[in-house]
Amino acid sequence: MEIVDAYAHCGLSKYEPIEKVRAVMAAAGVARAVLVQHLGEFDNSYIGSVVEADPQHFAGVLLVDHRAANAVDTLEHGMASGHFQGIRLTAEAISQSPALLSTAANLGLVVVLYAPDGIRPILQPLEKELQLAPFMRLVVTHLGNPTLEKGDIAESAREVFRLAKFANVYLQLSGMKMFCPFPHEALYPLIADALTHFTPGRILWGSNYPVVGSQADYLADLRLLLDGRLPVPPEAIPKIAGENAQRLWFNREK
Repeated sequence: MEIVDAYAHCGLSKYEPIEKVRAVMAAAGVARAVLVQHLGEFDNSYIGSVVEADPQHFAGVLLVDHRAANAVDTLEHGMASGHFQGIRLTAEAISQSPALLSTAANLGLVVVLYAPDGIRPILQPLEKELQLAPFMRLVVTHLGNPTLEKGDIAESAREVFRLAKFANVYLQLSGMKMFCPFPHEALYPLIADALTHFTPGRILWGSNYPVVGSQADYLADLRLLLDGRLPVPPEAIPKIAGENAQRLWFNREK
């Protein structure tokens, strides 16, 4: 089984340089990773240089300042390098600059969505764009950022399943630490429901390193999946751990 980390951060101004990311991946037996630009950093040159140097093992996701008047031009210019396969868009960016979403779709980028307040506020524009551009590939990170109320999953967290009807929407199993402590058992009902709605072929595992914590935390979260402690059928583990991400991020012909 080739393991692909579909959501990790690296950088020089924040988080860890690529050498540290490589070391953690090696310790965990992870073969490839998708490097996602962190919030607030619009200079994507470092991640671009990493992908340029090793495109077999790294894919890049850039970030554009959606508040800038030339945001669309900046995105198109950033794509000219050929080093990025995706763009990170926040819910705010989609609400305030819908042209970025449609431009990303038309450029063939994978849209990596971060919705800190859950999926509800942007369901309408997302559904509209997915209907207009059914070819758009969208990854909803961190299980859609669910809300827990007194330890239970809020009903609003399941609204992300409305996007499952679109064939090119993926749900990412990442960032569990942000919602509840290890071993994240409060999220298990949501994970089980996600498998029903999205099917194992459209769920990705991502570490969210280094937000996940130390190398030990990285390994512990990955082992939850690989050892069958999450509500994931054994036959689905290879897909979620690597096959889906390999197809989405590293099939350069698409």
